[in-house]
Amino acid sequence: MTKNKILQESLGLFAKKGYFETSMGDIASAVGIKKASLYSHYAGKEDIFSAVYNKILIDYSAFIKELTTFNKDIQSQDRLKFIFNRYVKNCKNNVQMEFWDRYYYYPPKYLKDYIHEKTEETEKGMMKEIEKIIEEGIKKEEFIQKDSSDVALSFYYMMIGFAMSVKFYNDKDIEKDLARCFNVFLDGIEKK
Repeated sequence: MTKNKILQESLGLFAKKGYFETSMGDIASAVGIKKASLYSHYAGKEDIFSAVYNKILIDYSAFIKELTTFNKDIQSQDRLKFIFNRYVKNCKNNVQMEFWDRYYYYPPKYLKDYIHEKTEETEKGMMKEIEKIIEEGIKKEEFIQKDSSDVALSFYYMMIGFAMSVKFYNDKDIEKDLARCFNVFLDGIEKK
């Protein structure tokens, strides 16, 4: 229980204050334990930060698996729409995504290569799943014949771009803009 609380509180502190501005004392205070007690669970701040990041990777991988697992009867365009909407909405008010965005661009030096490597792995995994859906849509003649990797790349970066700005939206605007954005994308690949 204490270890989980340490990770949970540290996640919020690292996301809001930053790595260098978050002290072991801040973490201990947020958890409600003495600073010395942290060291019975973790070797130091680097160890806590790494554990937080690795937990985010595990949670994100589970989210992507759930997000891209479908009944085979669902049309490809409906799969893409579901992924697009759910992914973007998942990024709104999500402290894990706030943490990831912050440390992808401004990582602690000791973790920079690791964070960039893991982010690239998750991107490739997600794009592979999107590409499979697009290839299936082409086979079922839902989509016009295009290079599925180019379409997947376009879809992925459209989704990521939207997700990065979603924190500035209210819920009503999100729904409207998600639909508009996805429909324009679909117009470019849908077989008429």
